[in-house]
Amino acid sequence: MFKIITPDNCHQHSDLIDEMHKMRYRIVVGEWGWDIPGIEPGYDKDQFDTADTVYVIALTAAGELVGTSRLNPTVGPHMLSELFADYCDLQPYPVGRDVWECSRFVTDRSLATDPVDAFRVRCRVGLGLTAYCLDNHISRLSWLTHQKFFNLVQRVWQTEPLGLPKRDGDNWAWIPAVSTIDEATFDRQLDRYRNAEAIVAANGAARSEARRGKVA
Repeated sequence: MFKIITPDNCHQHSDLIDEMHKMRYRIVVGEWGWDIPGIEPGYDKDQFDTADTVYVIALTAAGELVGTSRLNPTVGPHMLSELFADYCDLQPYPVGRDVWECSRFVTDRSLATDPVDAFRVRCRVGLGLTAYCLDNHISRLSWLTHQKFFNLVQRVWQTEPLGLPKRDGDNWAWIPAVSTIDEATFDRQLDRYRNAEAIVAANGAARSEARRGKVA
């Protein structure tokens, strides 16, 4: 369902890690239009890809990399502490051994066979994040995300904002947030994975209704 790459086993997965950095670049720079200072063209690896980083990887049945996210401990430098501390204007970003930061949640929709498959890829990455947290006594995840994804996360993880939405020269409204991780979280994610077809159908119907409302 998912693969966890840790500092202990990363030497076994060097080729997969290399492909992950290339895939991240294709999506975050090529599709999303991010400007990431200091990275190599075609290769998204920044100062937060460290010797302590943990990666969650999702693969297709054919073994192609289709989704990923990264985790970093907050007891060291991380994105909220080094780049976005001023975004946390409601409460300080959390720091502790039981708090890790999630970033670079990326999926390649071009490899999905249909919308249900794309939904399940996102579920698999989320399940991998939660499973790693539960296995390693991590009770909270902090992250900076755009508002649409923040609204989706709240359906699965108990999540609260650390700051108000901010726009930083683009069309994305960014929100720093922290989510609680527990067994109930994993169960909700697993239910969404199992019920993917019904959820995707319901979401599609809701979007169609919204579009009809705008036209009317």
